[in-house]
Amino acid sequence: MPRLELALSIFAAAAVACADDTTAVTTGSEASTTAPTTGPDTTTGPTTADAQTTTSEPTGPSTITGVTTTTATDSTTGPVTTTDTATTTDPTTASTTEPATVGTTDPETTTGGGLCGVEGDMISADLAHMGKPAPCGPLEFTGTRISDQKGPVWQLDGCACGDSCLIPDPWTLSVSAPAAWLPLLPACPRIVVDRVEGFNGCQFAAISVWDLQAPGEPAVYHAGHGLAPTQAGAAELTITPHSVETCDCMGCCQPAERWDLQFSLDGADVTLGEGESAPLGPRNAINFESHHIGLCDAPLDVHWAIRKPA
Repeated sequence: MPRLELALSIFAAAAVACADDTTAVTTGSEASTTAPTTGPDTTTGPTTADAQTTTSEPTGPSTITGVTTTTATDSTTGPVTTTDTATTTDPTTASTTEPATVGTTDPETTTGGGLCGVEGDMISADLAHMGKPAPCGPLEFTGTRISDQKGPVWQLDGCACGDSCLIPDPWTLSVSAPAAWLPLLPACPRIVVDRVEGFNGCQFAAISVWDLQAPGEPAVYHAGHGLAPTQAGAAELTITPHSVETCDCMGCCQPAERWDLQFSLDGADVTLGEGESAPLGPRNAINFESHHIGLCDAPLDVHWAIRKPA
């Protein structure tokens, strides 16, 4: 019996051991089963890691783009370049402003004259009868020259040439012109000065001088401010303007205009542009200036002279 009991207890112990082995195997199986399960999870992990890597790679290119942007960033160093872009705009603004300024200045320059035509010498004359102011209009003198024949101021006497007058009749003639274009006043002159009403009162229009000792000859001197000689000189002298240029004039009544002047004197004829001079028969002629600035009621910028040479 004791042997039988011993055998049974050994068998029981062996059975328990087998059961433990089965459990261990089962556990191992479960562990191995779990391990594969974890394996897929780990596989998923790499997948996730791949996703992260993939995510990371776009970020990389993005960084490369950033590097491209770095150029922008360099020029952006910073927004200064962006500000430079604004600075680039500034030149544009400046260039826009400059033409505008030029555009604004050109019209004002036009109103000042000189765009159509050039500023030339001006001429004027004044004939005064001592102590006897005259109304505005033509003034005429005939008599004797007292002073030298060269001006620009001459002392005259209303006493006829060759007469002996007990009472002096003083007159004064003054002419404003370049020295080369002043008249050489004859000893016995006939002088006519036309004057017209203007914004500044009675103003010079034209002058004519004849030599009373040379009857039948054209005047020794014609000069004027405008397109007409004296009324007395119109019988022998005509002045015809020929338009050669017109210019826009903002805010003006008419376009600015420049002319050539055609002079016809006692059968002789010549056409002169601004600043030009030439012989006119036995006389010399000059066109100092001949244009109009276009402003409302502005006088003509026309000055000319015809002179008998010495």
